[in-house]
Amino acid sequence: MTNKKMPQLVGVRHVGLSAQNPAALAGFYHDVLGLDIVPTDTAALGPTAFLSSHPEQGSLDLVFFANPALQHIAFEVSSLADLRTFHQHIIDRGLPIKMVLNHGVSFSFYFADPEGHMIEIYWSTGIACIPRHGEPIDLTRPEEELREVAQSVARTNG
Repeated sequence: MTNKKMPQLVGVRHVGLSAQNPAALAGFYHDVLGLDIVPTDTAALGPTAFLSSHPEQGSLDLVFFANPALQHIAFEVSSLADLRTFHQHIIDRGLPIKMVLNHGVSFSFYFADPEGHMIEIYWSTGIACIPRHGEPIDLTRPEEELREVAQSVARTNG
């Protein structure tokens, strides 16, 4: 990215950790810290639990996975253009993209740091629906097509 300005991350938005019993651990965080357990459609991932201190805003704080390979740190960007720029930047650096997904509530891609920690970069679509595991999506498609994909989620979940 020679002449392009690097987009800014909004910040860390959630951390995904492994747990022997995601539901029980989520119950602990609910009882002790008051975090709400957020309904999700992630059956394909095995046992999971998503928690939020502000569920009405669609935000997550913690995610627990029975599968330790799904642990990750999630960073948000403020626009679809920023997501696409980061995606291309990671490709240009020669880092392998592990997956690119439409979660309904967000579009995201995943890659690993040099020590193998998974990183998620995502853009919130603004679509109010139950987060799901996600379908693959091609972030190199024109932005208008990607926005139409997001809107189709809204039509099917609205």
